[in-house]
Amino acid sequence: MRAIIRPFALAVAGLAATLAAHALELAKYPQVFVAPQGMEVVVAPSADGKQALVRVSGINDPIDQVVFLANLETSGSAREVYSTRIDGRSYGLLHKQRSPYRSDEQYVVYLPGKRDGVALAFHEDKSKAFKVADLQASYERQQKQGVQEKLARFDRNKRLAGIQADLAKADQDATTACGTPVKTTVDWATIDDEKLQTLSIGSFCGVVASQLESMCRNTPAFKPTAAGLGQVQCKFAPQLKIRVEGQQVVFATEKDAPNQDDFVRQFLRNQ
Repeated sequence: MRAIIRPFALAVAGLAATLAAHALELAKYPQVFVAPQGMEVVVAPSADGKQALVRVSGINDPIDQVVFLANLETSGSAREVYSTRIDGRSYGLLHKQRSPYRSDEQYVVYLPGKRDGVALAFHEDKSKAFKVADLQASYERQQKQGVQEKLARFDRNKRLAGIQADLAKADQDATTACGTPVKTTVDWATIDDEKLQTLSIGSFCGVVASQLESMCRNTPAFKPTAAGLGQVQCKFAPQLKIRVEGQQVVFATEKDAPNQDDFVRQFLRNQ
């Protein structure tokens, strides 16, 4: 069920990245990758192989055409990840994966907000024609405009909107299955920025609605019981608890609690 700045710190980070870009010596040959529907990814590694300038284009996303300075991180012997800072956290934008059964390598780009990566194919002609100096100039220009810094900053309101959309979808599915209104509200005061950035809050707080939907769909005889359990309040607390107060289900969850689906399902069965 788990999914994972202060202005002064951002300013310092931005300045450090700018200085690093000016001092960065890039390798002579960049790599250009393509994907369906016009997506293109350019990777210009540093001479020492520890960093790279990475640009994704041809997508409907705020990161389109933005040049990021990414650090190369290794994950075991089969994966290398180019990571940069997006939305307040380190983000693995581009992954190079080695097959355990073959000698070939696969590059995959992961776009913000998307669960699945997009497989890329190396484009030899575009790689040979690409000018590294133009990419570095774009990076430095965007740095002066604060483009990367803005994308690096955590946007709490944007994250809340996404979570609320996920909860609304879970509520609607439960409402349809149970034939009675289901509405989940969240005590946002119990959820700090760290939890918003590292946990799938929609999954944590949507578990009651999802279990209501499942039980109504699989056990029609449960529907009359569900009619009195449609108002759900979710909060984060030190301990996993669930109870009925008046006409409301009060669900307290916590990030390390195991088997929350089973816990909620058993509670609903006992009502």
